[in-house]
Amino acid sequence: MTIKAIIFDLGGVIVELDYSKFYNKVISLSPSENPRTRIMLEFFRQSDLYHQGKMSEEEFYQLACKLLQVCMLNQSEFYEAFNSIVSHPIPEAVNLLKKLRENGNYMIMALSNVNASHWNYILSKKWDFLDYFDEIILSHNVKITKPNPKIFKHAIKKAKCKPQEIVFIDDGSINVRSAEELGIIGIHYKNIKELIKEFKILNIKLN
Repeated sequence: MTIKAIIFDLGGVIVELDYSKFYNKVISLSPSENPRTRIMLEFFRQSDLYHQGKMSEEEFYQLACKLLQVCMLNQSEFYEAFNSIVSHPIPEAVNLLKKLRENGNYMIMALSNVNASHWNYILSKKWDFLDYFDEIILSHNVKITKPNPKIFKHAIKKAKCKPQEIVFIDDGSINVRSAEELGIIGIHYKNIKELIKEFKILNIKLN
């Protein structure tokens, strides 16, 4: 089967994520007696509605105040720390995207669980790698997050080809499994070197 579309996750694959500043500026301020890692996990578990675009910035900030008990930070200070999670594009990954774009044989897509705040922050950086994508599917726009099969069905429609002709790359194994259940070829991302090996197996050309 010829590969016609390649779909990339963004965070952890194309863009480096760094939770340290958010932890230091927000989580560490929480007076809760619960272990800090548990607080952080619970916060991100409950933030899924924000990633689905079903919660406003004010509502998400209030959720943080209630759950993390850090209302000493105003909304602007909270979002400055929250957006610091988005660190920087990964050079090797961007170079790979560029090669795929120059090859011209594949539809290049992004499929990301990303909230409006993080996405607006990414846009403000004007990173060139965004221009390499033919289609960008964002959870807060389509109101669905991975691993919900509906978001992968949406991606298949956008790709305009059979699921077996699509490759999906994600660092979350549960997301990869969900895509594979629909017939998409899944790659659990570990690093660029391993990804290139997978591409060779699938006869995906980089030049």
